[in-house]
Amino acid sequence: MLAGLEFTLGVLIWCGTLWDGFATIVLPRTVSPMRRLSGRFNRRSWQVWAVLGRRIRDQEQRLSFLAVYGPISVMLLLILWAWLIIFAWALVYHSLGPSVQGANGRLSFGALLYASASTFLTLGMGDVTAANAIGRSCLLLEAASGYLFLALVITYMPVLEQAYGAREVDNVLILSRAGRPPNVLRLLHRYSTPDRAEILRGYLHEAERWMAEILQTHLSHPVLSFYRAQHWGQSWLISLTVVLDGCALLMVSGTGLSAAQARLTYRMGLGLLKDLTEALGITIDPRVRTRLTASELPTFLAASEALRLNLNLEPAACEALLRLVRRYDVYLLALSEWLVIPLPSWTPPPPAGDEPDGCTE
Repeated sequence: MLAGLEFTLGVLIWCGTLWDGFATIVLPRTVSPMRRLSGRFNRRSWQVWAVLGRRIRDQEQRLSFLAVYGPISVMLLLILWAWLIIFAWALVYHSLGPSVQGANGRLSFGALLYASASTFLTLGMGDVTAANAIGRSCLLLEAASGYLFLALVITYMPVLEQAYGAREVDNVLILSRAGRPPNVLRLLHRYSTPDRAEILRGYLHEAERWMAEILQTHLSHPVLSFYRAQHWGQSWLISLTVVLDGCALLMVSGTGLSAAQARLTYRMGLGLLKDLTEALGITIDPRVRTRLTASELPTFLAASEALRLNLNLEPAACEALLRLVRRYDVYLLALSEWLVIPLPSWTPPPPAGDEPDGCTE
């Protein structure tokens, strides 16, 4: 009876771990990330890591600490998968009794763990033998699992690095156009003249494509959300915030091709935020205080007038702006809190002039 339970438990753990690896790496959208072992591991471990990170006061040191989590969580997850497979097969070997034994007879469970690790890692020490076809089949299956695991590792890491690199290239381009520090008023100020309207439309089109790429890669591999930029204040979430702020302003105050493209980019960004918060299992508070409120509108309008932006924000347009901002700000603020990424303000101190393009603070 006990042997049957060990065998069944071992097979279930083995199958469940292989399925989790397959669903995470090869077929990631079949199962909701938070319902998988990998998703739960990332959620729990990040909660602990973020608590420690928030205690670091220096911004650069905090960034360095938080930036470690993304890559190291991938390595720890791979180790967890490997350990589960090794433990599962040790249970199976223990349930088989004399079918799997060493040179001196039947092995203890600790020795079977060693034998399982040796087989899984394809060391081939030869100090464990199988007396029948069932035992030999189990040894071959575990060895095959080891090769499969190695293939997954070789596949997984380059995919993550490639997606991260593609995200950051466009992120740097967006931040280089949004001022220092990034802000929607500084972004629109650079493209406020009629001769730059087409450049602004192209910029929003590029941002829409960038959001679509993030939607595809980050839903497939949510751990990419924890990968950080090289410097504080350069996060992809900041770029997304500035772009959506600009889209909201153009939608309520602009006309022509730029406003039409702003609507398309806005819808893409809103869809990205909804799907990503769901994939990460983040709870949204619809009553949260947004970054732009009715009481802050006069200050914002004064800042836009100081930059000579002709936004034409009548009372009705201001109300529409606040509604548009709330639609995406509830998701942005939840992501900001979860990922420990401060968001840009709507009304920063106005720059002394149009500073050179750059994305560092």
